[in-house]
Amino acid sequence: MQAPTTPLTLADLAPRGAEQWPQAPALRWRTPEGTPRHLTFAEAHEATDEIARGLLALGLAPGDRVAIQSTLRPEWTLTLLAAASCGLVLVSLLPTTVPEEIVHVVNDCDAKAVICEDGEQLAKVRAVLPELPGLRHIIVIDEEPGTTAPPTTLAELRATGTRAVPAAALARRRAAVTPDDLLVIIYTSGTTGPKKGCALSHGNYVAILRAHPSPPRPAPDEPHASHGTVFVVTGPHTIALLMQLLSWWGGYTFTSFQGSSPDAMPAELRAAAPAIVPLVPLALEMIYRSVLASRSDSERAELVAAARQGLRVRRMHAAGESVPPHLQEWYDQAERTLFAEVRERFGGNLRRATVSGAPVSPDILAFFVGCGLPLVECYGMTETAAAATSNSPGDNRLGTVGKPLPGVEIAISDEGEILIKGDHVFHGYWGYDEGEFGAVRDGWLYTGDLGELDEDGYLHLTGRKKELIQLSNGMAVTPHPLERELRAHPLVSQVVLYGEAKPHLVALLTLDARRAAQWAAERGLPADPATLATHPLLLEEIGGALDAANATLQEYFRAKAFHVLDRDLSMATGELTISMKVARPVVHARFRELYEALYE
Repeated sequence: MQAPTTPLTLADLAPRGAEQWPQAPALRWRTPEGTPRHLTFAEAHEATDEIARGLLALGLAPGDRVAIQSTLRPEWTLTLLAAASCGLVLVSLLPTTVPEEIVHVVNDCDAKAVICEDGEQLAKVRAVLPELPGLRHIIVIDEEPGTTAPPTTLAELRATGTRAVPAAALARRRAAVTPDDLLVIIYTSGTTGPKKGCALSHGNYVAILRAHPSPPRPAPDEPHASHGTVFVVTGPHTIALLMQLLSWWGGYTFTSFQGSSPDAMPAELRAAAPAIVPLVPLALEMIYRSVLASRSDSERAELVAAARQGLRVRRMHAAGESVPPHLQEWYDQAERTLFAEVRERFGGNLRRATVSGAPVSPDILAFFVGCGLPLVECYGMTETAAAATSNSPGDNRLGTVGKPLPGVEIAISDEGEILIKGDHVFHGYWGYDEGEFGAVRDGWLYTGDLGELDEDGYLHLTGRKKELIQLSNGMAVTPHPLERELRAHPLVSQVVLYGEAKPHLVALLTLDARRAAQWAAERGLPADPATLATHPLLLEEIGGALDAANATLQEYFRAKAFHVLDRDLSMATGELTISMKVARPVVHARFRELYEALYE
């Protein structure tokens, strides 16, 4: 736990970082041309103060909302810290937000200013400007050459703030921030109905940051060394926001995936060599497939079997059991070769990798833990400042999302719903009366997730109330167990089950393009996705995977038919959210005819 003297708000986060780690790198990124860049904590503090003073020069009052529509880049982080330092509330508009959603969000939270990343995002705002009566200021990060009547650039905002607003004025605003003041409003990435804004305070995030153990101090001969790198795969979203705050709280270097193609993510992760990396299951599955992709079928089977044996030996070590000499000798050799190669995929410096956001295959988790990676499952929601429970590398019960973090209470309702209480639970949805919406009752957040607590206090997730599929026989089933098992197959990228008011489940699957092409080449088959998706040998392979997955489940949880799509799901089409989760209603609506045909 952090010492009692740690901050009560995040208003001082930027100057605190500059004081404690002035020359350590705070932000690291690459320019569009590929040039590596970084800002130290001292430089980031200077930039943050300039942005904050620029926002004050616009006349923004404490509690005013400032929207930002941008990818996750250094200016996003600096704006977050600037808003925190002067009592403003940052509202995230995802870069995929369409003009109609901009109207809803900006008007719903009554944002006074919006910061656009570039001309593309600026054009979206300008297209609906007549419908935004409360918007007073537009700022753009990347100036577009030749733009007619360009708005204020972020660089100009910083220069204006330096000239027009004394440092003492910012200091007064910073000192006036309280734990109950809002820090951010994050609009949920729901796929039905208008999005609701989760209003989260400084105190909500401080409660979670205090539950994070202090990083080790740098060695005496490295007074300015970073505590390691935090690498975020997707963003900006709720996990990315927490990770940015964690980086400043603990003295880490923050960086994020900058590639345009998901296929580039494993290589960029390896190059970042992070100490901490939060992953969603899809990202972990991509890394898993990349580890296996360059191996033959026999080599893949050997590695998977070795990881399983490695997990057994690690458990024996943890329990203090004696390991037979021949097994220990084999294990030592695997540590130097097979397992070391897998760990190197994460850069070789990993101290903690977390996976959350959706169910993940226990076999994939066991594989990485068996190879010696400190990979743990955890659980949280936007409404809980992204965290609530977690395993730890030293206390990791596979198949669970761990125990409650310090200061967090977990209970299970009579209906099996997970309830959460603690100082990290949000203030409610912006514009909704608590009694009207009912998300928090008597201090307990009703999560909508289903789960169980075992006798040792570990939380098991069993499903989501809204994603339960009601079969025509009245049985309500969760899609996650079968989807999770099928996604563990090397050829499979995504699985989305269907079956509301039907006699049984059916499945839509997509292929991992790179692995499928390799699999096809090994068998002399056409690699064209449209042709391969209907080839009898491919369908036989996927059918065998479905049979094997079905065999592990009760009758009602099994799928009786499947269709292989000739392309993967994507964020560009709205089928995946910005946090790489499946937008289930979108997929169901878009491919309804394919699903229905499986019942004929």
